[in-house]
Amino acid sequence: MTVITKDNLSSFIEYYHGFHDSFISNINYDIKRSQIELFIDVHWSGIPSLKKDETFETNNIKMRMIFKGVEHCNIRELFSWNYIDDVFINYIIIRNKEYICFASSEEEPFVYIVCDSIEYEEF
Repeated sequence: MTVITKDNLSSFIEYYHGFHDSFISNINYDIKRSQIELFIDVHWSGIPSLKKDETFETNNIKMRMIFKGVEHCNIRELFSWNYIDDVFINYIIIRNKEYICFASSEEEPFVYIVCDSIEYEEF
């Protein structure tokens, strides 16, 4: 698994096109370990290619993300129409401690998680 850091955050968001048109397919909570596991169907990854019919091949992938040391989360009931348009991932400071924040959007997210670290892998 790869850890999202300040050094690779911008390239991560760019490579996955801000999770545009992606959706969360599964959420697992581990209360004892203070972590959340998300499974995301990512619609755009890498460099899209133009097909003969003038449409884009978007490189669909499935991703697993693990949020460790969860400080705060707010996850509303998810429906099939809840897709991510432009993910918000950034470092924030709460009570003089730095955390990483993941939100399905910057305004009115249906998923909002603040934690110590985020790891991810494609499968």
